[in-house]
Formats: sequence, structure tokens, C-alpha cells
Amino acid sequence: MVMTLQFEDIVGLLGNPTFLWSLLAATWGVISYRIIRRRRHGPKTGPTQASGAVSFMTKPRLSEEEIFRILTTTEVNIQIVRICETPKSAKEVAKALGDVYPGHKEKGFPAEKLGEHLANLERLGAVKFNGEKWAASDVGVKMVRKYFG
Repeated sequence: MVMTLQFEDIVGLLGNPTFLWSLLAATWGVISYRIIRRRRHGPKTGPTQASGAVSFMTKPRLSEEEIFRILTTTEVNIQIVRICETPKSAKEVAKALGDVYPGHKEKGFPAEKLGEHLANLERLGAVKFNGEKWAASDVGVKMVRKYFG
């Protein structure tokens, strides 16, 4: 016995209040599930996998002009790279900056300002933190020596 769905049967279902309520409840359920899931897992972001492999571990390389611009936003950045040519802890960097800038001689360079400078320089790739000490990277040393002697 083969059953065929007739047009009249479909129209009859749309006229049935129980079917309509079930359809409405199922739609609300699906929409609610998607909203809750999106809140829990967040929206999909990031690069798409187009063609070839995409490495998420590498940072995009900045041009020499961009590195120079960021490095020269303040003299402190240049001094930090110079100080960190030999790895130093944050306290040692603050004390060395206090020696360079006479206004900070007794207390050392303010920690919050030093943290901002170190974070910017780390994003730039001019200094690296190895877990204990800050060390100037090859790129940072090269740029400072090339442009500032």
C-alpha cells in the first residue's frame, strides 16, 4: 500500500490547531537552542580555512617602518630595548630606567608605565619574556643599533 500526500492533506494540516501549535513550539525550541549555544560558545570568529594551511602560531610580520614608528613613540622604548640586551627582571629594568631618567632615581620607573611599555614592545617583537627575565630580541637590538647607534 503506497501512500501519497495530497495537496488537500497538507492544507488540512495547516488548518489543524494542534499541528500549528506543535510547529510553533518546535520553531521556538530551535531558535532558543541556537541562542543559548551561541552565548555559551561565542560567535564564530577568526580566519577561515580557505586554501592551504593557516598557521595560528605565527604573528604577522610588521614592516621596518611600522617597527620604527612604534619604537620611537617614546624614548623609553628605545632605552628598554638597550637595557634588555642582557636579560633583566622587571625590577632591574625599572631601576635601570631610574638611573637613565633622573626624576625616577630614588623610586625607579613606575611599574604600571613600565608594564605598558614592556607589553607594547613584546607585541612588537622587540623584547621577549622568558618566564623570569625580559630580553631584547634580535629584531629589537638590530633596529635600535641601526637607527639610534
